[in-house]
Amino acid sequence: MGTRGRFILRYTGAGPPLAAHVTRLRNVPGTKVLDESDRMLLVEGDQEDLEATTRGLDGWVLTPERTMSIPDPRKKIKDEPG
Repeated sequence: MGTRGRFILRYTGAGPPLAAHVTRLRNVPGTKVLDESDRMLLVEGDQEDLEATTRGLDGWVLTPERTMSIPDPRKKIKDEPG
């Protein structure tokens, strides 16, 4: 077993991805699909298992999910007058 985490599987081929590819990615043991769009899957699973599966599927790219903090846009009062 490798590193578990959240990963983005993105289809970069021409046209829509093959349904058989999507089914194969969904069925990687221990993998949970968290979100899905036409050309991407957000999954949680074992990195080595996902890499091994995507190597056999043309057009699929596996990248780790990255998160970023967004600053709070609300203004803050630095010092109270007085």
